[in-house]
Amino acid sequence: MATSMNDDDQILRAYAAITSIRANVPERHEIEARWVNEFNVAIEKLEKSLDIDLQEFKVPQDTLKRFVASCNSLTNDVTYLEGLWCERAILMQKLDSALVYFTGLQDREDNKIGFHPFK
Repeated sequence: MATSMNDDDQILRAYAAITSIRANVPERHEIEARWVNEFNVAIEKLEKSLDIDLQEFKVPQDTLKRFVASCNSLTNDVTYLEGLWCERAILMQKLDSALVYFTGLQDREDNKIGFHPFK
């Protein structure tokens, strides 16, 4: 699978974006949709540059939801946080699996996955 210099640059940019998201995503239960969107854009760059299907690594759009900010039990009024949100754990699982996959892909010649007998 040969890549051009531009593809190599796009791969590096996607990797930088993914690792930056991992380092900076807030430590809350719910995160804003922008984190998911940035991650999915990085995965799309990788798909295009490597010409492979990486759909399984993207965070599905149906995981983006409105989250309750407050509710009044007397009036049954519910106030939602502005915008769409995603559970942080969902993004982190997809992100970590993508990083493991690409680290394994990059190092596959040096570090075969599986059992290695002692030499």
